[in-house]
Amino acid sequence: MHSIPSKLAGAAALAWLAAAAQAQDIPVTSFQAMTGAAAFAGANYQNSIRLAVEEFNRKGGVNGQKIRLIEHDTATDKGQAINLANQAISRDRAVLAFGPSTTAESVAVAPIFNDRRVPVLSFATSDAVLKFGPWSLMFQQPAVATTPQVAKYVLEKTPARKVVLVFDRTNEALIEQKSAFRDAFKAGGGTVVGEEAIVGTDSNFQPLATKIKSMDADAVYISALTEQTANVLLQLHQSGLSGKMQFIGSNAMASLKFVEMTGKAAEGSIAVADHLPGIDRPLNQAFAAAYKARYGVEADSWATIGYSFAQVGLAAIEAAGPNPTPEKVRDAYATLRDVPILGGSGLWNQTDRRPHFGAMVLVLKDGRFVPAP
Repeated sequence: MHSIPSKLAGAAALAWLAAAAQAQDIPVTSFQAMTGAAAFAGANYQNSIRLAVEEFNRKGGVNGQKIRLIEHDTATDKGQAINLANQAISRDRAVLAFGPSTTAESVAVAPIFNDRRVPVLSFATSDAVLKFGPWSLMFQQPAVATTPQVAKYVLEKTPARKVVLVFDRTNEALIEQKSAFRDAFKAGGGTVVGEEAIVGTDSNFQPLATKIKSMDADAVYISALTEQTANVLLQLHQSGLSGKMQFIGSNAMASLKFVEMTGKAAEGSIAVADHLPGIDRPLNQAFAAAYKARYGVEADSWATIGYSFAQVGLAAIEAAGPNPTPEKVRDAYATLRDVPILGGSGLWNQTDRRPHFGAMVLVLKDGRFVPAP
């Protein structure tokens, strides 16, 4: 007499357990440079990732499963990034890691994720992260996909023909950006009159300014992080190298922080970027309004990059289906096509883990970067 209810109870328990498993949160770690030298980007990356995850969860997540975002600060330190990479795998049990914010940190943690077979989607702009194995995933385009555009624009639209390259020799991505500009500029008929290496901790650029003044150059290309790029430009300007000297920069130049630090000294500077706030597209406008409502400030270029990054990561998790595993997420990333983002052409794609989505040449005009004419 009691066997049927017992079977029914057992079936109900199994159904409950299945439902509970289905509803389990999906752990995702985001470890960004919220403090330290790259905080100008990392803090805004984190803000936008958090916003994107909140929106994703409000829409139901993955068949009712919500993303549990676990946030950490690398402090722009490779050692801290390595510790957090191990924590993301062992303690957080993440099916996907978002970060780190810089190429140097990303290269440092890539071997860990590949050894432990957990996908990591980084902000790296260097293909160097891919060589460690198939668990290293990229969101951003490498320098060779974007930087030649600014070299082409300078040669076609400005009188600059002789350039000095100033670059941070301690950052692989910044070296690649310098080299990509150099090769494209020379291929287009320009002349490189010198390559001047600096390191990320340098702050006194007066000797560099004196040296550049002695060179026969009409342009300076700076490949460094945002604050250092601003310091280099300001000290070159203070040394009398403004006027007819054309200042050119990498995507690190195209930020509100750079504009705030340099003021009128940087007017007319040219940079390349794959993201620009305020583009008249529905997704861009919706993001700008949501970011302002959530954080009380306008979204800058780093915030827009972070939001686009999150769209790609969340698309991979969603494509992996219910109860995603690290392997399913990695495999889903490989199938992603035409993911809507805020920058470039508006659609993100990748081939063999190498993203491509277009970029824009920008000019600093009246205190803000705008699309180049």
